[in-house]
Amino acid sequence: MTGTDSTPGFLAEGGDVGRLLRNHDFRDSPLGPPRTWPPSLRTIVALMLSSKFPMFVAWGPELGFLYNDAYAEVLGAKHPQALGRRFKDIWGEIWSDIWPLIESAMAGQATYHEDLPLTMNREGFAEQTWFTFSYSPVRDEHGEIGGMFCACTETTGKVLAQRRADMLNATLERRIREALAERKVLADIVEATDAFVQVADMDYRWLAINRAAADEFQRIYGVRPSVGASMLELLAHHDEQRAAVEAVWGRALKGGERFTEIGTFGDPRLGQRTYDMRFDVLRDEQGRQIGAYQFVYDITERQREQARLREAEEAIRQVQKTETIGQLTGGVAHDFNNLLTPIVGALDMTRRRLPPQDERSRRLIDGALQAADRARILVQRLLAFGRRQHLRPRAVDVAALVDGMRDIMSRLLGSTIEIQVEVGDGLFPAQVDPNQLELALLNLAVNARDAMSGQGVMRIVVAAQTASAGSSLAPGRYVRLSVTDTGSGMDEATLRRATEPFFTTKGAGGTGLGLSSVQGLAEQSGGRLDLLSAPGQGTTVALWLPESHETLEALGSPAPVEAVRIATERSLLLVDDETLVRFGTAAMLREAGFVVHEAASANEALALLDGGARIDAIVTDYAMPGLTGADLARRLKERRPTLPILLITGYATLSDAEAAGLPRIAKPFRAAELAAAVNALFNA
Repeated sequence: MTGTDSTPGFLAEGGDVGRLLRNHDFRDSPLGPPRTWPPSLRTIVALMLSSKFPMFVAWGPELGFLYNDAYAEVLGAKHPQALGRRFKDIWGEIWSDIWPLIESAMAGQATYHEDLPLTMNREGFAEQTWFTFSYSPVRDEHGEIGGMFCACTETTGKVLAQRRADMLNATLERRIREALAERKVLADIVEATDAFVQVADMDYRWLAINRAAADEFQRIYGVRPSVGASMLELLAHHDEQRAAVEAVWGRALKGGERFTEIGTFGDPRLGQRTYDMRFDVLRDEQGRQIGAYQFVYDITERQREQARLREAEEAIRQVQKTETIGQLTGGVAHDFNNLLTPIVGALDMTRRRLPPQDERSRRLIDGALQAADRARILVQRLLAFGRRQHLRPRAVDVAALVDGMRDIMSRLLGSTIEIQVEVGDGLFPAQVDPNQLELALLNLAVNARDAMSGQGVMRIVVAAQTASAGSSLAPGRYVRLSVTDTGSGMDEATLRRATEPFFTTKGAGGTGLGLSSVQGLAEQSGGRLDLLSAPGQGTTVALWLPESHETLEALGSPAPVEAVRIATERSLLLVDDETLVRFGTAAMLREAGFVVHEAASANEALALLDGGARIDAIVTDYAMPGLTGADLARRLKERRPTLPILLITGYATLSDAEAAGLPRIAKPFRAAELAAAVNALFNA
């Protein structure tokens, strides 16, 4: 792939590097073209490109190298030639230093290094640099380590500045101790450093303070100190700040010890900062303590950088956790759909064969079908929180959808809960799957009912919103659908876990999939989910749904699928390795009037066709050992290009490319749905 004709969605953004990746020629790269990258690598690259923090990922046996805009500045003249190349080829001059760390990451052991010295060649000459970074292993879809991820920051400037300051301060501290031992204050020495230097007597009065410390004190407290003044009296109008200063200086003045402490000081209205404070004892000629002095350094930015680095690492861990859970649920959903398919089919056919007067049997079967439908919905919820459900987004009038659901929500909530709906001006269609949005709204209504113990007000607001650049959403217009209840609300700990899969406060009656599935719908639709709650103040859940540019279609209940029976017999070949699924599916097709031949594998199907059997269409399962249904279809297209093929799948994330562009029907299905899908093959 050398152009943008098939650019994957995860490369849609990403600044200058994202633009370069979309047009990059990967033919000589060990990574191969982006359309072949596994989901785990795509997820890491999408997160990396959207971050403002320097990051890179090295993937595969040859460690193909990808990075973001912030890391491009670290590369210097090596950018953009470094894109897609081998890690070792890019950083050969430091390979002996970093290879042991890379080996650890690829063996599953994350590493962290602060201010690691590296001699790099970024602009055609060797230069001494320092970096703080972490190397973390990244696992692929099979749980194996597929590559490594790095979040880093260059600390060369900080290290060099600290070294200069340490050299100066070491000399300065020695000279100050000598001068103070002679009971002299040498202001010229103190003024020569950028450190904040203060000297106080036993009564908290300044004996000396340099200009940098005086300026900083005035900036964070709004008053300027001077020699002879009392720091406690100067802060008399700042009770909390006065207590904090008295506590830390009291330790130095009364304890008679040398110590280092980190603390945050200042009036919150003026701006608080965090400082590294180094205290020492001031003594007279007889060795008696007469005060204390300190050297102070502002470390606010350093701590923020470390916090950002921790946040980046936590984000990677959360992405990997969600990806792992998503892979698990995708497999569980596939197996569960295979189990449901023969159950639903058998119940459906049995019901239609019952005599009209057998009401008791009909009610029993209807109950079983409803239970199977609830199981299908549970599978959808599993797929939703794993971001793996198959969505069919289109232009939706969200206000009309909410209005159309008022009756069902009223019955669901009961007469003791009032539903209020507010629709803003200037609304436009949203791009979302309407069926999944209805399910999400019902989930939120149930949560609101339970939070209010069956009595209160549920307020639904539909409003137009705009997201600007720099927010967590892509810039553009959104429809914001919010549901607010007057219930008990959530504390901070519960709020943090509210969207975790399987987390519930409802005891044995809850699945813990409601909010997580709603969040999955919002994010898969290109929006987001917001949660606002506090104990005793209720809860607001808001879905941000992107604007649709498609033609708006009227919403309504889908027309029921009637049983289909063709006028003339057509011969079908049904291919499925699951015996029960194949047996039930064949029975449904025969009842619809088709002649059905069965095969338990793709190879068996090919042999049957080679034997001369008359086949008008193929109905094949996708996931089979050996050749998949898509593989079978590709081989058949070479032999019989006009032969219609329908793909049956229990997977929700099957793409058009994976399905070979074939029409497909998702498990579980009822007899009428299957017959209609097959009949459509002959009318296409």
